[in-house]
Amino acid sequence: MHADRPEGKVDDKVGFGSDIAAQMLRRFGFPYVSLNPGASYRGLHDSIVNHIGNVDPSMLLCLHEDHAVGIAHGYAKATGEPMACVLHSNVGLMHGTMALYNAWCDRAPMFVLGATGPVDAAQRRPWIDWIHTSADQGGLIRDFIKWDNQPSSPDALVEAMARANMITRSEPKAPVYICLDAGLQESALEKEPTWPDLDRLKPPAPPRAAKADIDAAVALLKDAKRPVVLMGKTDWTDAGWAARIALVERLGAVVFTDLKNRASFPTDHPAHVAAPFNQVGRAPKRIVEILEQADVILALEWIDLASALGIKKDGALSAKVISSSLDQYLHNGAHANYQALPQTDIFMAAAADSVIADLNAELGAGKREPWQKAVRKEVKVDPSQVTMDQLATSLRAAFEDPDKVSLAALCRGWTADLWPFRHPRAYLGKDGGGGIGSGPALSVGAALANHTEGLYTVSILGDGDFTMGGHAIWTAARHRIPLLVLINNNRSYFNDELHQETIAVRRNRPAGNRWIGQRMSDPDLDFAKFVEAQGAVGIGPVKTPAELDAAIKRGVEVLKSGGVCLIDVHIEPGEERGAASTGLRKT
Repeated sequence: MHADRPEGKVDDKVGFGSDIAAQMLRRFGFPYVSLNPGASYRGLHDSIVNHIGNVDPSMLLCLHEDHAVGIAHGYAKATGEPMACVLHSNVGLMHGTMALYNAWCDRAPMFVLGATGPVDAAQRRPWIDWIHTSADQGGLIRDFIKWDNQPSSPDALVEAMARANMITRSEPKAPVYICLDAGLQESALEKEPTWPDLDRLKPPAPPRAAKADIDAAVALLKDAKRPVVLMGKTDWTDAGWAARIALVERLGAVVFTDLKNRASFPTDHPAHVAAPFNQVGRAPKRIVEILEQADVILALEWIDLASALGIKKDGALSAKVISSSLDQYLHNGAHANYQALPQTDIFMAAAADSVIADLNAELGAGKREPWQKAVRKEVKVDPSQVTMDQLATSLRAAFEDPDKVSLAALCRGWTADLWPFRHPRAYLGKDGGGGIGSGPALSVGAALANHTEGLYTVSILGDGDFTMGGHAIWTAARHRIPLLVLINNNRSYFNDELHQETIAVRRNRPAGNRWIGQRMSDPDLDFAKFVEAQGAVGIGPVKTPAELDAAIKRGVEVLKSGGVCLIDVHIEPGEERGAASTGLRKT
């Protein structure tokens, strides 16, 4: 990763308010800080460059505040650790709100710095400082962050940042926000503050379940003949991955995973009997049938559990339900990302992986065959046309070791059976908030984390998603972050075409008009030229199977050489096989 180095000798004296903030970011161990420049934090900017030398953290320059947040979010998705980002005054914060909401819904840690003022009106420059000052800037985002503060003295700044660091790293994780007074940033210090002992300000260990609840869960699971595990948000570690496999094999359980989450269980394991899905209501019939047969359901930090338990049309599921989640500690009344309220027999307010560890300890060693067998569909690729199945097949064949690939994003039509997830970073999940335009920035942030771990980052994005956020790719090109992006380009907001068709049919109106106000054609967008203008390699549009293999081979070569490449693949609307069953969004 390329970071600019300042000329001359750094001024290592802690002499100004903003030097404190820069020092604290370094002491927290943040390697990077993503930002789009702004005068409200010109003091902090100078401190990062001329006080700490743009090292630990190094600045990642972004072309939009939305990307600054999205890159930090993608980094968290790949590592589980927070990254720092900075947003300029109230206007930059408002630019970044959608990306912050994504991170909030995705329960991603993030250390966000902002700025306002000067709070002292006598220090404000005419006009511009006034419209960039807010009485309560944190109030713009308080409904979808975990904690915020606006310190007004050097000592208060040290404490606020230390508290924010603890809070964002504590389960359940979510973004925090510190607003820096421009006046405080630029004020000279009378003395260097007393630095805290961060070893004494560590985040607490995740909560564990009560012994009585673990015992009750073990009693149900030991007797279960048809257990199902809904494997939701889990940790990033190899040890956690192995523990999940051990629990499932000890129980002889069937496992389902959710495409909204990163990989949490090997999808080609015999117990993972169906491809990951996005919504239970759109899941294949076999998944519904298995849930109806289950006698015990163990839900581990599963998103929207109530919907999974409510799939039976003629009544409630008969299974006993054991649930573990910390998500309720982030719920508020502002946004309904808390989902419907599930009814459970045993509910544990504990981290999923700690519950798995406790269950494994109590159940002991053992291994049973899953009570249902996996059915792997044979996918036949039509060699006469470009499809998502052919794209996935060609892409996998281009890597000697596909398990060295981290799929940062997937769009609608991707056939999960063609690409098994075999490690925690194999697939990093969706954006959290279900918006659009986040995919490019998330991909850059994931690539930033993955490239130091020997992983190749590949993203499969929809054309609509890319058009809204594509200039995030410039940051990858500028800072030499290896990334390969493939665009599933159907020249349409096709998901909304299907919605318009549904309404037209329901109202007995012409469904053939669904494309109006949806198609992105006449003229077609040229994504290859777009990324070339940003310093990346652009390939396409790819329109034939013969072109596809050559394009993917070239794209993988660019990726492996440390470059940034985009391949624009034209796929006709409606030809994304499997879209209805996977529930993946294609825009």
